[in-house]
Amino acid sequence: KMGLTGCNIDKVVNISGKICPYTVMETRDALKEIGAGQVLEVITDYKPAATESIPNFCEKKKYPVEVIENTDGTFRLLIKKEE
Repeated sequence: KMGLTGCNIDKVVNISGKICPYTVMETRDALKEIGAGQVLEVITDYKPAATESIPNFCEKKKYPVEVIENTDGTFRLLIKKEE
């Protein structure tokens, strides 16, 4: 499975300071703004969103997702919008 790191990022959304359900809602809205095959980067400081709710949402949609934990406690999620 090819990783999404190093992929071209088509859109970045920073949802730091937001908690569920807003994290998933904003991620979903941002995904609506990009085309199939494009990659969305989500920045969040809310661990449950980064490790559970957003990956679960992506799994339901069958979108590949990669979670990167930064040293400052924030997370980068790379989500590929599939067809």
